[in-house]
Parts: sequence; C-alpha cells; structure tokens
Amino acid sequence: MSAVPKIFVDSSDIPGTIAAMSSCTNAITAYAGGGQTNAVALTASFNRVTTVASAADSVKLPTAVAGAQVTVFNKAATNSMNVFPATGDLINALSANAAYGLAATKGAIFTCVVTGTWDTILTA
Repeated sequence: MSAVPKIFVDSSDIPGTIAAMSSCTNAITAYAGGGQTNAVALTASFNRVTTVASAADSVKLPTAVAGAQVTVFNKAATNSMNVFPATGDLINALSANAAYGLAATKGAIFTCVVTGTWDTILTA
C-alpha cells in the first residue's frame, strides 16, 4: 500500500485562499435587453442577480478554465434571464456563445471540467 502524499500549506495563505474560493457578489442587475456582448460580467464565485427587469436580460460567465466553478442565482420574482458563456465558450450541449436560460427564483452551478465548456447543475 502506497503512502498518501502530504500537502503542506503555508498558514499565511489560508485567509486569502478561502476569500478567493468564496467570493460573493449580491444585488447584481442583469443587462437590460440581453445579449452576450454587453452582458454583465460575473466576477465572483457566488453571484446573486436580484434585478432582471425583462425576460432575457443577461449576465456572462468568466472564461471556462478546467477546475473553475461559478454559482449563479436568479432572485428575480418573475423574469428568467440569460447566462452567456465568455466568447467562444459553450454551456452544456449548446452551441458556442449560446445563452443558458435561468428561470426566476432558480440557481445553477456552472462547473468547468474541460476548458471551454461549462456543465450545469440546476437547483430545484
């Protein structure tokens, strides 16, 4: 039986690492009118969109890099919104640059296992 490798972490790095892994942004307003080009860029690990003025208003994920994970909540009362990938990326089996529709009051976890592609887990 082989030994389990030990990982050493400099304790001075822990607060910064935890902060980077759990960055949160609240009260995001999706881009009115939608579209990928002007979609609001999501820059945190956890993103809570609270204003979706009309259906198809949009936000945009960062570039899909293997190992990345971004959580998005649509806390709007009635309107669904579009979540776009970064230019050239894709979400699930959609074509490159196609939007993923996220219904009001739902959330989705976007995970990148293969660079350039986001896979999703939709909340109930």
